[in-house]
Amino acid sequence: MNVAVVWIDREHAQLYLISNEKMERQSFHHHHKENHRHVRDSVEKNKEERGLFQDVGRALEGADQILILGPGMAKHHFRNFMNEQMPMLAKKISGVETVDHPSDAQIAALARDFYDKVSA
Repeated sequence: MNVAVVWIDREHAQLYLISNEKMERQSFHHHHKENHRHVRDSVEKNKEERGLFQDVGRALEGADQILILGPGMAKHHFRNFMNEQMPMLAKKISGVETVDHPSDAQIAALARDFYDKVSA
């Protein structure tokens, strides 16, 4: 079984693809235009966030189950994006959990614990 764990915030995401043999990590960053404005408007921020979500969503296509993690609201925004834009893939979302900034080893342990509870 291919399990995917997404750790996401407003600026970037880490995607962990976990199989019985290995764990691979991919990093994603939102694409914002460099400019000298100090305040980006909400439309621009939303557009940047959606670009990040699209990149991560495309990378999830081989996953059997998806766990979404993160410290703030971006994890919920990502789930909503998946429900709207990639509904077949969204059906594979097993959970959304709040975590701060875990290490790779902590991500693996969180995924293992979560899926042990789900499958029990």
